[in-house]
Order: sequence, then C-alpha cells, then structure tokens
Amino acid sequence: MVIGTGIVGLNVGLRLLREGMRVEFIDPRPPGSGASYGNAGVIAVEAAVPSGMPSMLFGAPGFLFRQQGPIAVKPAYFLQALPWLVRFLPACRPHRVEQISAALHSMTRFALEEYERLFADLGLKDDIRRTGALMLYYTPASFQGAQAAIQLRRRRGANIEILGEKEVQDLEPASGPVCRGIYFPDYASLDSPQRLCQRLADRASALGAVFHEAEARSIGVAGGRSVSILCGDGRDLQLKGAAVIIAAGAHSRGLAADVGCDIPLDTERGYHVEIANPNITLGRPVLVSDGAFFASTMQGRLRLAGTVEIAGLKREPDWRRADAMVERAKTAFPGLRATEWTRWMGFRPSVPHSLPVIGASPLVSNAYVACGHGHLGMTLGAVTGTLIADAILGRDPMLDQSPFAPRRLRSFNPRIHRPAHPPTEGAQA
Repeated sequence: MVIGTGIVGLNVGLRLLREGMRVEFIDPRPPGSGASYGNAGVIAVEAAVPSGMPSMLFGAPGFLFRQQGPIAVKPAYFLQALPWLVRFLPACRPHRVEQISAALHSMTRFALEEYERLFADLGLKDDIRRTGALMLYYTPASFQGAQAAIQLRRRRGANIEILGEKEVQDLEPASGPVCRGIYFPDYASLDSPQRLCQRLADRASALGAVFHEAEARSIGVAGGRSVSILCGDGRDLQLKGAAVIIAAGAHSRGLAADVGCDIPLDTERGYHVEIANPNITLGRPVLVSDGAFFASTMQGRLRLAGTVEIAGLKREPDWRRADAMVERAKTAFPGLRATEWTRWMGFRPSVPHSLPVIGASPLVSNAYVACGHGHLGMTLGAVTGTLIADAILGRDPMLDQSPFAPRRLRSFNPRIHRPAHPPTEGAQA
C-alpha cells in the first residue's frame, strides 16, 4: 500500500509493480495534483547543493524575514517553524554542507538513468527533454555570491559552463542583459510534470494497481507491524501482512510518527504563475537568480515557479509572491507579454538538512518512508522508487543509503505501542 500519488509515490508503486507485486495507492486527490503538479519540471542532475549554505549562518535574519524575498518565514508561523529553523542553521556549517552535498550527489547522478530505465521498461514515450538548464546572474555581486555553490558543484564533478552576456543571449535569445550565466548541459526538463504523473498512474492501473481516493489519517500498529490504515472517510483498510510505504509529501509527518520515525518535516510553500501567450519561447529552464525562480516553457505557456515561504499547510496563500515573479520576469525577458496568467501555490516537503528520508522504519517491520525531498522530488522520484524496492526485497541498495535512512530519526513513539484501531467490518486492502 503506497500512501501518496505524487511523483515519488507513483515511482515507488511502479517499481514494485515491475517486480511483480500487487500495489494499491491511497490519496485524497488525483495523481500528480499536489507539489508534483506545480513544479518547474527540472531534472536537476547536478543539484548537489543543499538549501542551507554557510552564508546563511550570518545572513539568516535578512534571508528569512524579508517577506517578499525569495525565502521567507511568515511572522505568525515563526514559533511553529522554530524547531525546523533550529535544525536548519547547524546544517549550514561548512563541514556539514560537504557531507550533505556528497549524499545528494550520490542520488542525483542516477536521476536520468533511472527515469530512462523506467520509461523503457514500461514502454512509454520519453517525456523528458534533454535541454540543459541556464542560471542567470545580473550583477557582479550576485555572481560572486554564487561562487560557493559553483565550487561545491565542481567538487561533485558537475559539468558547468560559465557564460558571458553574449554567450547567454546566443543560447537564450529571449533573455535580457546579464552579468554572467551558468549553463548545465546535463540537466533535463519536462513539458508537463502533471502529464507525466498522469501517464505513470495510467500505466500503474494497466499493470493492475488499485487507487483508493481517500485521506490516510493514521496507521494502526500491533506486534511491531503495521496492520491497518484509518481513512478520513471512516474506512479502515486492513493491510493483511502487506507493506505500507509513506510517500505523502508534506503530509507525511504524522503518518511517519505512527511507525516510529520522528521526521523534522515542515512545508516550503512554493508558488507558480503560468502565463498564456507569452510571446517568447525558452529552449530550456532558466533560473532568474535574484528572484529565485525558474522560467520554463511548458505546452506553449511560460511557467514561473519557485520562491520559498515557510508558513505551514493551513495559511492562505500570499499571492504577492507570485505577482512579484511576473514583474521580475518582465525585466529578465524584455519581450515577455504578460497579460493573462494563472497562479498556484503548493507544499514542498522540506527537512532542515535537505536529505530526503528513504527506507525502512526502525521500529515497525513492514513500514517504509519516502518523503522530505524538498525541491528535488521530481528529480529523485525514480531513484527513490528503486531504493524502496531494494529495501522491501532485501537487496543491496544501488548506493549508500545510510544518509537517508529513517533509523537516523528513530524516536520512542508511544502511539506504536497502543493497540491498533479496531477494523471496520468489510474493509480491507
């Protein structure tokens, strides 16, 4: 039973279906309609840079409390965010950044390879475009500020090309004046992240998967095993010995706690704007560095996606953040026509150390976790599916899984020592 039908959950389920297992999904929304719907569609194979860098140790107040800046904490949410922030700052220390970067690289370097294997095995036409990606810097100061990240990527073996203004405009004619550009030729992109998710869900159905449209509220545990899933509509799905995989994105924390994993998960609210008839076409995703958002042509529209807002799951969107991306994009791309657009806000599942949590529960024998991917859910979906399949089948993993293992986050949770909630008659998985 896979809880979650975003890009991570779908990849996990498909990998297990390909291994001959019977798979059922549970999610209150259609596949690919959460964070997987609204992202920038980038397969970031060189994304070995964590969210927290050493510069943030000293500049954190300026970064976090400038409400219309690229990263912000809502003042009303500060106390709730404080435990996350307390763990975030130590992760910015130089030696810790190196460790996190090495661990991320161990996954991202397999991202395209695993997607290509997935598509080949399923007989699907490849939706992934090998376009590369471009990052634009508008002042010498902003480019200088990027040097630590550039050098970190190079230490991980990244393929990077530094471009001058003319080279940037030759590569991406729609761009305006810049100081420097960084080109990543090995990045890839998607024409529609949601369409990819829908196609994966359709293929899972064709392979026999069952989809339950319901919210998983809690997981019942008895005798050190998950035995049932209590749903928001009152159903109590009995697992009957099946494994349960928690891949519910930003909604995973409580479910993971049910099976003994205390994950310091919070929500990075991300925004996107999709501009119809933009009058420009980009050949690849372009990061506008001072706005911290990607611009990408998707199905004839221009999508602007990014920014980080720490504000939890319940507060109303701050649409000023979306509108600010439009204004900045007009400067970045002088030919842009922005007269008609739609806005969206979604929830990235973010952990303070930037390392997703992937693997077996340390306390519940048939429970597994696959969450906390932050900005890299689309990039790492297929790799995560392979890692979970390896864990369930008892195979040696394709990479050192210890930096991502849930056992790092083991805690005593009295909930897993209570009797499981009694089953509802006739309900089973």
